[in-house]
Amino acid sequence: MTARREVLVLGAGPIGLVTALLLADAGVRTTLVEKAAEPGDLPRAISLQDESFRTLEQLGVADALKTESLLDTGSRYFGLGDRLLLEARPVASRLGHPAKTQFDQPVLERLLWERAVAHEWLEFLRDAEATAITQDSDGVGLTVTVGGMTRTLTADWLIGADGGRSFTRRAVGIDLAGTTQPQRWIVVDLHNEPYARDPFAEFHGDGERPYVLVPGAGRRLRMEFMLFDDEDPDEMTTPERIRELVVPRFRAELVPDDVRRAVVYVAHQRVARAYRAGRTFLVGDAAHLMPPFAGQGLNAGIRDATNLTWKLIEAITGGVTERLLDSYEVERRAHGAAMVTVSRRIGAVVMATHPVLTRVRDTAVRTVSLIPSVREFLANMRFIAPPDYTAGVAVAAHGVTLDTVAVGRALSQPVVRDVTGAERGLDAHLGRGWALLQIGGPPDAAVDAYWDAIGAHRLCVRAPGGEPIGGAVTETIPVLTSGAGTLPVFVAVRPDRYVAAVFDSVGEQRVIERLRPFMTDRPRPTDPYSGIPHSRPPLNRSIR
Repeated sequence: MTARREVLVLGAGPIGLVTALLLADAGVRTTLVEKAAEPGDLPRAISLQDESFRTLEQLGVADALKTESLLDTGSRYFGLGDRLLLEARPVASRLGHPAKTQFDQPVLERLLWERAVAHEWLEFLRDAEATAITQDSDGVGLTVTVGGMTRTLTADWLIGADGGRSFTRRAVGIDLAGTTQPQRWIVVDLHNEPYARDPFAEFHGDGERPYVLVPGAGRRLRMEFMLFDDEDPDEMTTPERIRELVVPRFRAELVPDDVRRAVVYVAHQRVARAYRAGRTFLVGDAAHLMPPFAGQGLNAGIRDATNLTWKLIEAITGGVTERLLDSYEVERRAHGAAMVTVSRRIGAVVMATHPVLTRVRDTAVRTVSLIPSVREFLANMRFIAPPDYTAGVAVAAHGVTLDTVAVGRALSQPVVRDVTGAERGLDAHLGRGWALLQIGGPPDAAVDAYWDAIGAHRLCVRAPGGEPIGGAVTETIPVLTSGAGTLPVFVAVRPDRYVAAVFDSVGEQRVIERLRPFMTDRPRPTDPYSGIPHSRPPLNRSIR
């Protein structure tokens, strides 16, 4: 077993697997430690957003997952008497994937697990339990028990992706801020749903026993029912009580084998007070716990993984500062806390049972929906706001703008045509690290050597009708090039596909001066995405 790794990842749920694979795909010597021996088979998270699919596409599993998912779904909210109060669909995605999808977590875990087992740069320790963490200025040590033997793994960095009861979080002394939702819910996941259902998650606040129905691909159906204070959770998960909940209101009959799982849960509304302690970071449920009503838990975790891993990859190659590593918490904690708040508020609307309050709620929703701007806000699910990283690794635009590019926000992914005539999403041409896009102007306009020093891949994006000569690509419909002029405008794109800056030749030095405190242009020993030196052999180990 290798004596020294570069990164240790603790926890091989979906977030830990995504984290480890993003690192390993960049040639980072990564060890993934997991207590279980096999991938999870419980359908916990069920909702994916377009940004999560963008990351999964980078890992090569998006297409396979889509074949077993219900794409382009929305939400419906019902009040008293099952009267429809609001129908909502997220605004059409600009990232090249369905805006909202109902997926099956065991399918995702299996796809990621198989990639992890086979990855040559990933050492996968299964059936391994972590018992201690130590760290100093030089590295971190993780004591694990594998196959009855105890050993200490050492690395430069440790990432805790070990869930809501995170051992990592407790071991490094980070506590959670927030509350626990008093209401308990029973989740019943079913096979072989006999009725064709519209592609909408349904939230029923009937004032009696609030419930949620979420259809999935392959005739899957999730049902969630709020429990009352006097109901015993063990009794409510017995086959007899599950049948009483389901039959005859939702099914004429319930075959026991159709019940995938039935479990009672209590939702937490908590955020870690810090996302970093020395050389240890938290991602996913280890960093934030939220009610399920907005479907944001797993999506927030994938955003954590995507945000943190590119910064650690850059740190390993020696081109970053502590300020870049600290920006992980700056960028992710605020948005994680915002999603906890949104989830809590949606839950409060659904879970109302007091007769007066439910009537007031229904009247309020119908009244505000009469206001066009409010109706659009609700119907397009704009209350689930995407991340804005302008407080992190980003430079505010100064005198130069593009109509469809916002600093601190995710870059749109239009379909582009290359010199061969092939049409693909823009991400396929950006590379895995930084990218510098040129919009408008003559190809290969001169830029500062800083961009080459940080390994930025240069790409000229031309408007529809233009020729994709050289290394340029042409949009099939105007997206990034919409409103572009004759002079070149540049877009600095981070490895996580967020926009760091928009500038012209006059403002280039201002942008570089503001990025350099995060990303230095001192010489790097290797390109983190392609130049793996021979002195660092791949791990290529899966240990069980």
